Amino acid sequence: MRTTKFRFMWLLAAAALAFTACDKDDDNDKPQILVEDGLYIVGEATAWADYDLKGQMAGGINEVDQQPRSTMFEKYVALEAGKTFKIVEIAGKQAIEYGPDNIADVVTNGENEQPNVTAKVGTYKTGGSYTVTESGLYHIIIDKELKKVAIIPVPYWGILGGSTPFGWNDANTQLQLKGSFNKQQMEFEITGLELRKGDFKLRYGSGWKFWLNDEGTVKANTNFGGAIDALVPGGSNIVLTVDKEGIYTVTVKWSAETGGLGMTANMLKTGDVEPLPEYPETLYMIGDGVGDWNWDNTDLPMIAVHSHPYMFWKIVWMKETGGFKFAPKKMWANDFGKSGDMSADSVYNKGSDNVPVPGTAGYYMVVVDLKNEKISISDVKVHLIGATIGNLWDAPVADGKFTVDNANEVVTITKSLSAGELRMHVWHKWFPVQDPQPVSWWQAEFIILNNKIEFRGTGGDQERVNLTAGNYKIDLNFKTGAGSITAQ
Repeated sequence: MRTTKFRFMWLLAAAALAFTACDKDDDNDKPQILVEDGLYIVGEATAWADYDLKGQMAGGINEVDQQPRSTMFEKYVALEAGKTFKIVEIAGKQAIEYGPDNIADVVTNGENEQPNVTAKVGTYKTGGSYTVTESGLYHIIIDKELKKVAIIPVPYWGILGGSTPFGWNDANTQLQLKGSFNKQQMEFEITGLELRKGDFKLRYGSGWKFWLNDEGTVKANTNFGGAIDALVPGGSNIVLTVDKEGIYTVTVKWSAETGGLGMTANMLKTGDVEPLPEYPETLYMIGDGVGDWNWDNTDLPMIAVHSHPYMFWKIVWMKETGGFKFAPKKMWANDFGKSGDMSADSVYNKGSDNVPVPGTAGYYMVVVDLKNEKISISDVKVHLIGATIGNLWDAPVADGKFTVDNANEVVTITKSLSAGELRMHVWHKWFPVQDPQPVSWWQAEFIILNNKIEFRGTGGDQERVNLTAGNYKIDLNFKTGAGSITAQ
């Protein structure tokens, strides 16, 4: 009995071994995928002829809200012209290829803050492969919800911001390809760049974002912030402190050996610079022409112009008579006014005398330029810009100009507006001619938040106020700081 039972158990074990061996043989007949689930770039056009974790696409971030988008994936890749590559999704033992379906050239021309490139954009289908006509670095994006793919060339990288000599314009601060095309590694470099205290970002093709749908609800970042040694797509401005000022070589590098997006950056200081003059962080107005001469009664802070530490502006109500002066703090120390007579274009030289009001009560724009020691008093110019005014971004938009209504003490506009973010700014004749850094509109912008005018000043992007399409009346009371948006 015991012998019979032993033989029976042995037969069961042998059968189990045979079954297992059969399964193993079946698995050997299938291609073995030895990478984790995700989307991959693979093919002879790339550095990864086979599946490789370094070829895995990173989760995408929607530029619209700077939040991760679960259906969007992106990666920078060096692609060789005339050879093929695939976008493949690995899901368990499945390998699903996403090839071109209805794909065509899209010339952005830099519109809507996009890079100035010709990209391949369109839908995809199961199966197939891609090619490019020029070897180079590309930004590849796929969105599974939109069923869209974009293959965007990276012609150069730019460094721009308040730290650079040209401000938020990278026409003269482009990092060009160093050496020739290489599927393993590509570097872009600029040498002899003067960087000062302030902030900056990196972007390619002189664009901030790339639109993946016509509605503009899904966009990919084409810029990096965060930190120079920890780049983040669309991240916060990279800060350079005064002790780090100098002459730099800046390098942006792509490597096939770097996971994620594959991009890194480096800054090498190669020389020193002379310290710049120090300017006050704040400036206040006082005087019987704008209030009175008592600091306890008159509270008129000026607004700092972003990335221009020597410049301040304010829209202020002036009386028929009286004068005013300026001071860095609300006290009688380091205060100043004007010297001599007003020029033909309503500009005073900085001096010690009181600045007289023009003589007619109402709103005026005051701009102080401490670098050139000039004071300007001019008409008020407030403008809408961006999505609500026909997606126009070249300031100042003439059709979006506000009217000064001194009788009701408001600066106002009534207009039919498109849906989008309500953005406003002041404009002045000095802004576009600062050399070498012109003042961009957003460096003197403000919003209406909770019925109050909120100025950007030297801060980052403000909270957004979105409007639906319709007719609106917008009132700005710069005496009280109140603002209102009323549907008509």
